[in-house]
Amino acid sequence: MKRHVSVEQSKKSERRGERGSITTLGLGMTLLLFVVGGISIDVWRVVAARQDLVQRADAAATAGANAIDVDEFRDTGFLILYEPDAIAAAESVLGAPSTWSFSGSGRVEDYDGDGFEDDMVVTLTREVEFALLGILSDQKSVTLTVEAVAAPQRTGN
Repeated sequence: MKRHVSVEQSKKSERRGERGSITTLGLGMTLLLFVVGGISIDVWRVVAARQDLVQRADAAATAGANAIDVDEFRDTGFLILYEPDAIAAAESVLGAPSTWSFSGSGRVEDYDGDGFEDDMVVTLTREVEFALLGILSDQKSVTLTVEAVAAPQRTGN
């Protein structure tokens, strides 16, 4: 004896195999959203830390480049940095309150090969720890290093 199945009963039996598939898809998409969001947070933390380091290094190098040897300038007309004052000026900028902890160094060096000590070089380093990426990978942090160079400039004629 053959049993006849109506079209409606046939569709119901097909749907039983699909029960919960939307829930599973929704959970998978939510998990994916959290992973991508966590990774983007880590990436933006690194970008923000680098921007902060660059701004601080630029400010410190500029402050140091303003500390010229006044006696040398009066005698010879050359703009040469007075190293103790240049480093102290850079360190005073770096000592200002910061939202990030960092280590840095400032030095006066002959950077452009002109024979004069006229460049202030500031190098800053900061370790940025990962949140989600630290859990998902073996690398727990990234080290950022930036360098800024500034030299005294003549203004006017």
